[in-house]
Amino acid sequence: MNDSTPFLPVIASRDLDIYNADRRATVPAVAGIAATTPALNPRALDVLDQIENAKRNVPAKVGAFLDHLGSLISEHRDADAVLDFALNALAKAPTECPVHSWCKETGDHHDHSGRTTWAACEDAYGNPVLSAGLIDWGQGVKVGLLDLDLTPGEARGKLAELRTHLDRIEQLISLAEQGATNSATGAEAGR
Repeated sequence: MNDSTPFLPVIASRDLDIYNADRRATVPAVAGIAATTPALNPRALDVLDQIENAKRNVPAKVGAFLDHLGSLISEHRDADAVLDFALNALAKAPTECPVHSWCKETGDHHDHSGRTTWAACEDAYGNPVLSAGLIDWGQGVKVGLLDLDLTPGEARGKLAELRTHLDRIEQLISLAEQGATNSATGAEAGR
């Protein structure tokens, strides 16, 4: 402020200069903003100070949340109402599943589904193969495997069948390698 600018009360000055109320640019009081912008009450100022102090050592997302709370307080001029609103919203936030630790559903739900895993390779079309996951749709925990909903025991049986099948595939690969070696050896002998 310069010498020709009228003196602003601390609250109005702080409101306009530090917190930039209503996203207005900081201007001298002679422009009339201080007279038309209601001052923040002492409780709101105290909460805004606490928010600024709290932002010093928090992750960026928490800082962004605190900034948003500060802007709501500056906009609505009522720290208690904004904080009550925020606390109510947090209380209604979805909670983790109380039934299964592996369930990825949140909030009130009856059907449970968990993480899904796939083989590291893809089919010829780029789609994942051999997906498996946990589900509980009211008839006990099942393992979703091969488009079937299997009990853990049934899933272990299918897994044993798959291991046997993979061993057979490995035998086929060995035969193919032998055939390639025999073909190469035969071609050299024919020279």
